Amino acid sequence: MAGDMSFLWLRPAIEMEIFCDCANRKGYFVTVYGLSLCSTSPVDDDMMKNALTHLFRKVPSLRTCFRKRENTLWACEMIHEQLDFQVTETKDLVTATEELFNYKFPTTEGPLWCARLLPSTSPFPSSQPDLIPSSDFPHTRTLLLANHHGIADGTTNIFIAQSLLQILDDMITGKPVDDKVQMGNVASGEETKVILTAMVKRLREDKDRLQSIIEDINKSRKAEKLIPQTFPMPMDSNYRVEMVLQDLDKETTQKFFKRCKQEGVTVNSAMTAVINVSLVDFVREGGLEQDTYTIHELHGINMRRYWSGNTNGTLGCHMLLPRVLFSTPAKWREGFWEYTRTIHDTIVRGLEEKDAFLSLLEMVEGASPETIFEKRPYSECDYAIGNIGNVDNRITTKMQNVQLCHLVRSVSCWNDPMYSFFHTLNGCFAYSLVYCNDVLTREMASRFLDITFDNIRAVTQQ
Repeated sequence: MAGDMSFLWLRPAIEMEIFCDCANRKGYFVTVYGLSLCSTSPVDDDMMKNALTHLFRKVPSLRTCFRKRENTLWACEMIHEQLDFQVTETKDLVTATEELFNYKFPTTEGPLWCARLLPSTSPFPSSQPDLIPSSDFPHTRTLLLANHHGIADGTTNIFIAQSLLQILDDMITGKPVDDKVQMGNVASGEETKVILTAMVKRLREDKDRLQSIIEDINKSRKAEKLIPQTFPMPMDSNYRVEMVLQDLDKETTQKFFKRCKQEGVTVNSAMTAVINVSLVDFVREGGLEQDTYTIHELHGINMRRYWSGNTNGTLGCHMLLPRVLFSTPAKWREGFWEYTRTIHDTIVRGLEEKDAFLSLLEMVEGASPETIFEKRPYSECDYAIGNIGNVDNRITTKMQNVQLCHLVRSVSCWNDPMYSFFHTLNGCFAYSLVYCNDVLTREMASRFLDITFDNIRAVTQQ
């Protein structure tokens, strides 16, 4: 294998890549982005396939695969060109997405991503007037891009979306696409390892504090989580990962954002608070009555923010999911914004001290990744959050001939009740809720989403 000229050996894989690779061998943690594109002229199947071929050639992370050299997993670059592209018979975005949630990518051969183009007759996935295509961009296509999580996090996937928009815009304009000009670079993430190593070294010097943190983590893991406690369902080895969606109108979105600013909190902190109180309302509807509820959360953190220098265009998976616990009162309505400020202070304080990054210790020094996914353990959290903020501020979503009109972001669950993904696009707040169907039914998930959006509207008007 070492002499195979179809691949370029890059470097030993980092811990996050090893973890994600072990997960994908079981079909876990598949990332799926649904891009609804509007254009000035039709984008047919062949044009999209050609655009994706250019994307493969120009974005190096899409040529990444993982291969063993002796007993070490290495990140490699595919030299041969291969595209996993299909036009689906399925017209529904949610159904097509769910079909990809347990997709096992060919780890050693690549590619570690695939594209599924919905038929041109597929309905637009949102009814919000501010998202529906304008007369200037009357033609729509919906494309699903799924990937092995080890090659891309949210930051990388948004960069890939931007790159595809640019390629399609050039093709519609008639401008040649130069495949030799690369878009972005695959970063090894060495700075992340340096930060974590230094943090672990400091913690080891304070044995009492380290022991206390380990005990808290173990206690959090063993604690019965709210949804399984309220709605007990038998674990199913053949469970399916499902998704429900909802968008907020532009006017309410902007009012909510304005209120966050007035209260001195980030949208991320306010949405965490909204999800928490909505979870409380949801389990209370199900009969779980308590004065306060301890909610265990995982928050996706982009580690690039702690690196030095310019990190624009740094591709790969450079994220952590630190655990955060919040005590949430049953009677939260009168003190919602004060509760939100508590959450805001906790999140900011935790990130500054980097205490939350201890969650990676289990990956670096705990059980072997190969054994982690042998069986599905009890839920580690009540839910996880993935927020990429305002997409319009991160990439150019509207070009001369093509526009990103709607975006759905998702990652398949494994042992956690649900994942909450949100962002803003074209001034509208978008939310996708991913869950396992042996933890929630689709009806229950839709009900939780309705409660969440009702609470957004309610706290905005307080």
